[in-house]
Amino acid sequence: MPASPATAPVTATPVGQVVAAPPGVALAFDTQSRTLAAVTQNEVLLYSVDGGLRQKAAVPLDTHAPGRAVVATGGGFLVAAKGAIIRITADGAARVTDVDGDALTAVPYQGKNGVDTLVGLADGRIEELGGKTPRTISGLVEASRLLVHGEDVLAVDRRQATLTVVDTTAGKLGDALRVGRGITNAEIDPYGRVVAVDTGHNQIIGFTASPFMERFLYPVPGAPYAVDYDDAAKLAWVTTTGTNQVVGYALSSGEPVEKQRKATVAEPDAVAVDPRDGTVFVLSAAGGGVQAIPTR
Repeated sequence: MPASPATAPVTATPVGQVVAAPPGVALAFDTQSRTLAAVTQNEVLLYSVDGGLRQKAAVPLDTHAPGRAVVATGGGFLVAAKGAIIRITADGAARVTDVDGDALTAVPYQGKNGVDTLVGLADGRIEELGGKTPRTISGLVEASRLLVHGEDVLAVDRRQATLTVVDTTAGKLGDALRVGRGITNAEIDPYGRVVAVDTGHNQIIGFTASPFMERFLYPVPGAPYAVDYDDAAKLAWVTTTGTNQVVGYALSSGEPVEKQRKATVAEPDAVAVDPRDGTVFVLSAAGGGVQAIPTR
């Protein structure tokens, strides 16, 4: 069984601003539109962020609930859901593309022959969309999360606890590395560094995409789960679901160095960062709301 977040007791009062929201599963911040997207089981909530969090739209997922993941696309969002991917503009207009399976992750990707999106499915397939001759890449048990840096593509498989190179030129999987006892999430920064969260063994593990290799292993007590990277401050932010906290780590020395630690809403299963002012956004999986945390 894949690792899962902890159920944390109520601890310190969350810092910053908290607005009410249903239990959520994913969060993303779009720097171009200055919009935050929070995915709940049945809808995607959109928030303006300048001057404080304010909900501006709600996009129902309808028959495509539950939502699984969301990424920013530069002016909008791409949501992975059951049987579909949904492209949402910053003002809430939605366009649905059906897929053959339960989409767990979807990312923009500028591939050959017009391919513009990669979709990871619960049965382990990775599908190309938008191309003249789109392909399906098989071999994983679960395509849990896809990471893209330029032409490099990596796939997280939570069920196998692995990180795998995806060779989109050849249309097949490449090298794979074991990630502790239970990788749950991972993020790739603008330098091609991957921070993978091993919730099952209370640690984060660093990799580089090219060359593909492990760089560090660092203990993070408290069931770490979600991760995002602030390129301006050079901090990787990791939530700890066992303690209701989010921790900022500098990576410049080659090994994580803790710089900040903040109290969050209960069960902080998703995190996103505004690199312009360093605000860290956290989404509660327990119905504790959406939180905006100032860090600079």
